[in-house]
Amino acid sequence: MSKKFRHLFMPLVTLTACFIGTSAFAAKAAVAPSALPETSGGSTTLWQLVSGGGINMIFLGILSVMALASIIYHFLNVSIQKLTPVEFTENLLFLLEKKEYQKAVSVCKQQDNMISAIALKGLSKIAHGKAVIEGAVQYEGKARIERLWQNLNYLGDMGVIAPLLGLLGTIIGMIDAFNYFKLGTIHPMVLTSGLAKAMVNTVFGLIIAVPCLVFYSYFRGRISRITSTAEAVAAEIVQLMTR
Repeated sequence: MSKKFRHLFMPLVTLTACFIGTSAFAAKAAVAPSALPETSGGSTTLWQLVSGGGINMIFLGILSVMALASIIYHFLNVSIQKLTPVEFTENLLFLLEKKEYQKAVSVCKQQDNMISAIALKGLSKIAHGKAVIEGAVQYEGKARIERLWQNLNYLGDMGVIAPLLGLLGTIIGMIDAFNYFKLGTIHPMVLTSGLAKAMVNTVFGLIIAVPCLVFYSYFRGRISRITSTAEAVAAEIVQLMTR
């Protein structure tokens, strides 16, 4: 395994392990043992906690998979080295300064990143004057940056939706629990199953939401730096093409 590959995936492995471990620990700590059916050994498994949360846990499970996929995507694809590589940018600006536009086009086509896409748009309009070049560069840069922010917003949205789903499951569990009070005789095991559903949904909703919001903040910082770099390079590209 290469050093670059290991550098990208080791944080993801750690994240997944921490997520699973925290889920089990937090859920077991938050839910009273008497609120869930016990196994023959007297302990409650993670699967029993999840299944005790009812059908709402299916949606929380889907949301957790989507959130983890979004985090992995951003780790792999949203970085300064991938979108605005320094060495490539310096080489491109050198070629533009020397007015070697054909070489610049060839270099940009060999590299798939934000700077190459912006430069190619400008180079395709090189014969149309400063205003057209500047407009093409700005449009492409803005579109690329907006796409980054939009993808990140999905992660933030999941961080907001998760506790709301957990709250929905909590309310459903509480309704189930209080419905048993209408009966003449209250069976503790039946009553506590509704309370367990309420608590499990709350816990897992928060367990999903907290990492989502933490990584949302982390990647927001990354994208802010990428945006600043791309805007500065785009301005320099326009200046070199139109001087």
